[in-house]
Amino acid sequence: MDRRDFIKKGSCGICVALGSGFLMSALLEACATPLGVYKTASDNKLVRIPLTEFKESNYKIIRVNNYNYDLAVQKNGDGSYTVLELMCTHAGQPLTKTGQNYYCTLHGSQFDHAGHVTKGPAEKNLKQLETTTTKDELLITLPVS
Repeated sequence: MDRRDFIKKGSCGICVALGSGFLMSALLEACATPLGVYKTASDNKLVRIPLTEFKESNYKIIRVNNYNYDLAVQKNGDGSYTVLELMCTHAGQPLTKTGQNYYCTLHGSQFDHAGHVTKGPAEKNLKQLETTTTKDELLITLPVS
C-alpha cells in the first residue's frame, strides 16, 4: 500500500474511531445526573431530604419520582429553606434552570432565583411550597393535585 492509499484508508478509520469515542463520551455525560440534583420519592405528598445534602451547597434541584415538576431548594442564611415548584405559572410547563434563573421553553416566560416573573407571558410568581425541618431532615409538602 502506498502512502496515498494509507492516508485515505487508514486515516478515515482513525477519524471514525476517535469520533465514535467522543460521541459516546458526550452521550454518557448527557445521561449522568446533573450536579446538584437529588432524586427521591414522596411518601403521602411528603418529601424528605437529608440536611446533609446542603453541607457543600445551599442550593439543590429535587427530582421527585412520579411528580411532574422539579423543586428548587435554597438554604437561606438564617437556616430556613425556600422551595419553589418549577412549573410555569402561565401554562403549567416544567421549567429549565438557566444560570440563576428559570426558563419556560413553551412561551418564553422567565423567573429569577426567588421565583419572581422577569419576563412574560407569565404574570404570577412561582409557587413556594411549605417546609418544616427536623433535626436531620427537610420536609417538603407537595401540593394536592
